[in-house]
Amino acid sequence: MSKEKTKGKSALDALPSITMVKPVEPEVVSVRKIAKTARNTKNKRKTARETIELSKDQQELVDIRKKLGLRHQDYAIMLGIGLPRLSSYTYGRTASVPADVMKTARQLLAENGETSRQLKEKFERPMSEIIGEWEMRLGTSTDAEIADLIGVVTMTINRWRKNETKPDLSALNRYDRIVTLIANTIKQHS
Repeated sequence: MSKEKTKGKSALDALPSITMVKPVEPEVVSVRKIAKTARNTKNKRKTARETIELSKDQQELVDIRKKLGLRHQDYAIMLGIGLPRLSSYTYGRTASVPADVMKTARQLLAENGETSRQLKEKFERPMSEIIGEWEMRLGTSTDAEIADLIGVVTMTINRWRKNETKPDLSALNRYDRIVTLIANTIKQHS
């Protein structure tokens, strides 16, 4: 028996010693920290986009759009190009702007520059005043009625009335023409 004990001891003694280690708990990362990191990453990308320098033609293309008071969509149509193509020029994703596009843009400015200046002056006042004028011309008194007549949602009229937002010049001109057409129709039928 003692031989077996000796054998058992020597067999156990032959095994490597085991040291118990307390398990390490994984690091808990809060959702806020992850969200903040994602936000910071987005901000870094925006900063990188803002630092892109436009060529002389690209900057002129942007300036002409602003002088004309056009939305990107309308400007692209007037230039006879697609919106993605216009965006590639105005955001500096292409090296240059083709000569035919620049020629068309300069013609648009020459032909419509004075009209755009007059429109800017006409709509320079607060949006709440413009809405008030439209109400008088249309003979309406509620946001819902004006919204239905010009084709926007009531919340948009509400924001305009509070001067929180204002449509771009081309949209303002479009809405004003709609109001004029409706007002003239009302006068004819009265």
